[in-house]
Amino acid sequence: MQVTAKLGWLLPLALIIPSFAQKTSSAGRMRLQPTQQIRKGVDAWPLIANPKDDAERKINGSIAELNADLARRLKACDANYSESMESQFGKERETGELAKVWTHRVTTTMAGPAYLSFLSTTDFFCGGAHPYGYTEIAIFDLTTGEPANPLAWFEPSAKISYGEETESDRFLERSVSTSDLLPVYRELTRHECDDTYPVDQPFLVWPDAKFGTVMIQADHLPGCCEACGIAVSLKPEQARKLGFSESFLQAIDEAHRTVLRP
Repeated sequence: MQVTAKLGWLLPLALIIPSFAQKTSSAGRMRLQPTQQIRKGVDAWPLIANPKDDAERKINGSIAELNADLARRLKACDANYSESMESQFGKERETGELAKVWTHRVTTTMAGPAYLSFLSTTDFFCGGAHPYGYTEIAIFDLTTGEPANPLAWFEPSAKISYGEETESDRFLERSVSTSDLLPVYRELTRHECDDTYPVDQPFLVWPDAKFGTVMIQADHLPGCCEACGIAVSLKPEQARKLGFSESFLQAIDEAHRTVLRP
């Protein structure tokens, strides 16, 4: 996650309302429940519709916890925003005002047969100097129901490790660090941020079933350099040269062919 907000308290999940747009995934023929919104512009993480086994039921329990955490953060942001406005403009300003900026968009990037993968982007302003934003990834192994381990997506010979520790929810993916990714990332982004990235720059990694690619994005960037966290795609042959395992690439390929299947 690029910027971590330390927020607390629970917004009752009864406030979650249906979104006008329904998101169901064709990847892997897995069906997701219609997207819900905690409030306008704030997507909840989608649940599996009619889970068929213990693994899928376990995933739904994990997703419910992600939504509870999202609700806590949102309510705390509202409280912080109201307090900030009162401190700036005095008690005569109406209290209890909701944060003006909090958006949370969730995209399903793979829904079987091996993984259920979500990408979320959040932008928020809870009072203070300026707004913030971050990216989060949640990927679950459909065989076990456990969060997927990104280290297992690389060949044993690859020199790969987890990036720095964060306070992220345990169901969110941790970023990984390997020196092999950075030169390719710089070449693909050709961004003025080249000097921003350290040698051990950590990356978020996720599968994209629609295009049959591996996605990577620089993570743990300082607040001043959020824009440097650009998501780029690796074609299978590129990913293979960078140490991604055949089993991971085959899982993406199968999901991709399922998407294209009539």
